[in-house]
Amino acid sequence: MSRAGVVVVIGIFLFAIIAAFTSQSLVDLADFLLVGLALYYGFKNKDIEGLFKGFWPAWLWPVWLVVIFTGLALPLGINDQETWTNFVEFKWIFTLISVIFLTQKIVDLKKFFALSATILLILNCTSLFLFFYRHDGRTAGIFNAIMAFSHNIAPIFCLFTIFIFVNFRQLRRVGKFLVVTLALTSAVLTLLSYTRGVWIGSVVSITSCLLLWNYKKAGLFLIGLAIVGSILINTNQSVYDRTFSKTTSETSSNEARIALWRVNIRMALDHPIFGVGHNQNRYHLRKYYDELGYPPEMLISHAHNQYLQVWAGTGTLGLLCYLFFLFSIFKTAWQGYKNANEENKGLLLGLISALFCFVIGALTEANFNISKNRFLFLLIAGMAIGFSAKKPVEVADPK
Repeated sequence: MSRAGVVVVIGIFLFAIIAAFTSQSLVDLADFLLVGLALYYGFKNKDIEGLFKGFWPAWLWPVWLVVIFTGLALPLGINDQETWTNFVEFKWIFTLISVIFLTQKIVDLKKFFALSATILLILNCTSLFLFFYRHDGRTAGIFNAIMAFSHNIAPIFCLFTIFIFVNFRQLRRVGKFLVVTLALTSAVLTLLSYTRGVWIGSVVSITSCLLLWNYKKAGLFLIGLAIVGSILINTNQSVYDRTFSKTTSETSSNEARIALWRVNIRMALDHPIFGVGHNQNRYHLRKYYDELGYPPEMLISHAHNQYLQVWAGTGTLGLLCYLFFLFSIFKTAWQGYKNANEENKGLLLGLISALFCFVIGALTEANFNISKNRFLFLLIAGMAIGFSAKKPVEVADPK
């Protein structure tokens, strides 16, 4: 690929990062550009087969698509427009493949990493300004959506926290300032989102990855977390109330989430093979609420748990495909981390931490169903796989 081509690829990746934190329209445009550019270089270089390399197993995609389409067609009918509308949503598979393919075309990963961190820091500062400007009580980012923002910013916090622990000594002064400031602002934004699912996901993810790298560093992190957490709980009423569900609204929210979990489990057990149809869960809630004796005003929503959302919607076959899909991502990224040299391990482990934060957060939110969250997850997963496929991994610290 020419130098100009690499610049274009990096530019679109940077645009994609901005899109994930700003606008759904920009996400759609970035998605289109990534897939279009991958196809362009695939045809130009006669490397279409390369689009399907680097992520094992390739045979999973058609199996999963057959399962999803069958599950939609059974309850809705093959001629129903909603069957095709929901099925087309799985075009995100091509997004992931394209990100993996294009990531391997980036030569100057050092500059790319530095530029990405700089853009993320600018976005963080803007989000903090908007938080204090709006006085909404919870950070919601530029696109003003609490759940979507919290499940995007927490993986960024995990990524750069792990990178700092592993690679701090190798960074130059400007690089240290950049990544530390980015990690701190991401931590503040994660905290001020008051989203317990991402709090838990961040702690579990960072701790787990540090244990894999250096158990002593994991101990230091937990000690620091215990000190900071204790101070916040004892000095900040909002943190205390959110942690222990001390307000009426939080108690009501917990009850609604538990009800959704019960109903979706019941739904999955009643439709164990193909489920009720992808994203059709909400249309069956009222029936199951009545059967279980819930009042008429109960929340009609997604399952608030990605795994229950997939299980009830696409059945046991769909859930197994989804879990195997996640397993394949982590398996590939972990292999890349093990093969990386010491100076490059920080970024690979940071990407794994960000992905792990996402899948832990999915226990309390159907975050893969939120398009901005899914898009960022695909970017991170594709980069992790793409970096892992490079021989050797050519990632270095930002200046």
